[in-house]
Amino acid sequence: MNKNSSLLKIDKLSKTYKEQIVFQNLDLVINQGEWVGVIGKNGSGKSTLTKIILGLETYSEGEIHLNGQKQEQYELRQWMQNIQLVAQYTRNALDPTKKIEKILQEPLRKFRLVDKSNENLRIKKVLDDCHLPKSLLTKRPRELSGGQYQRVCIALSLLVKPKLLICDEATASLDKINELRIIHLLKKQQEMSVLFISHNKKLVNECCDNIFLLEH
Repeated sequence: MNKNSSLLKIDKLSKTYKEQIVFQNLDLVINQGEWVGVIGKNGSGKSTLTKIILGLETYSEGEIHLNGQKQEQYELRQWMQNIQLVAQYTRNALDPTKKIEKILQEPLRKFRLVDKSNENLRIKKVLDDCHLPKSLLTKRPRELSGGQYQRVCIALSLLVKPKLLICDEATASLDKINELRIIHLLKKQQEMSVLFISHNKKLVNECCDNIFLLEH
């Protein structure tokens, strides 16, 4: 892994809603294996930037490259496999009607990553990485603790082996112990880059290689 090799490069990115400017001429580079923190006040455009990077929203001007290739040159499914999101902990993130095993199988089948015969091996590996017991597979989301619930959300993203993980206030609603567990878990994924969006400046300073201030 070369931390000097750029993974995601954003050049002169601008976003305008009607006549309202969200941000203008934004430049951002995330290298392979690097953690980049994004801080900014409410209304500074953090959520909009996240949606644009995920490919869920268009931008007005500029370019976005992943591994040297423009965003527009990727199929949406391929782009979404490369860039995953872990959002703020909330109890409606997972389908309450399904067991955890079924929930974890879905991204593997959506992106056709492994044969069905190898699904259990991939899931077991990610559960181990996330310090989640195999017994969790037969449970439904409502039966999980807050820390377990958020780690299942992370496991969902890690299953597809993204190149970039966007953490949008991913630890904001958790206690300190679970916050540290999740940071430690993500730090173990050394090949993966992380865009870490948080209001917690102290946490951003502690865990990120570089910090980007988004101002309106």
